[in-house]
Amino acid sequence: MKKSVLTALAVSIAVGGLGLSTMASAKSRGGNMPSFADFDTDGNGIITQAEIDAIGAAKFAESDTNGDGFLDTDELSAKMTDRGENRRGGGRGHGGNGQKGQHGGEGQQGNGDPELMEAQRAERMELATTHMLQRADTDGDGKLSMDEVRPPKAGQMFERLDADDNGEVSQAEWDAAMSQRGNHRGNRNN
Repeated sequence: MKKSVLTALAVSIAVGGLGLSTMASAKSRGGNMPSFADFDTDGNGIITQAEIDAIGAAKFAESDTNGDGFLDTDELSAKMTDRGENRRGGGRGHGGNGQKGQHGGEGQQGNGDPELMEAQRAERMELATTHMLQRADTDGDGKLSMDEVRPPKAGQMFERLDADDNGEVSQAEWDAAMSQRGNHRGNRNN
């Protein structure tokens, strides 16, 4: 069970994070936390599950480049590559030129050869994509549906944010949750 949850989360992150799962993983990956306004898409001062679902659907559709309603290996790989390049600022390593420099890592494996390093990166990406697809493809059709990409506990984060259980997350509830999240992380690191 734990592996399937982790696989679903990895797939959702790869395709852009479907809704609040983005928030759950952004900080631990070194990314920027989404803001309240990022989720309050209609600007009315509250976040609803419908807004979260719409964000997830839009991110899925963005990844579904052939428009068939599924993500195949090529689409998943392209999205993972795009997200990796965006995280690195368009290039690999420290200088943005694909070289790691003196710190070793891929630079040593590829002996500083950018073509070899790119081939190794592509091979790793293909293996990771194939593995994720195999793990998340619950119906075995070789592609991922929106339901297969959605993390199994996607609605639970919204429920935790909705402190008064009215089906809406206010700015105050958001701020309280973010404050509590920061305090919890701070206590764990001490």
